[in-house]
Amino acid sequence: MSALVHRPTEYAAVMGSKARPLPPASRVVDLLIVARATDDRYGARLFSALLDRILGTESK
Repeated sequence: MSALVHRPTEYAAVMGSKARPLPPASRVVDLLIVARATDDRYGARLFSALLDRILGTESK
């Protein structure tokens, strides 16, 4: 017998939760500049991916 474990995202998908709006590209660019200037590799990677998503340039 196996137990069912529900993931938090399953409930959101079933209930039709709205996606959070993306921030303006200018704000993300500012955050990316700060992350790179402070040598924050995680932040730079995160904001770079977010900027790609906003601009629609993400690789498929």
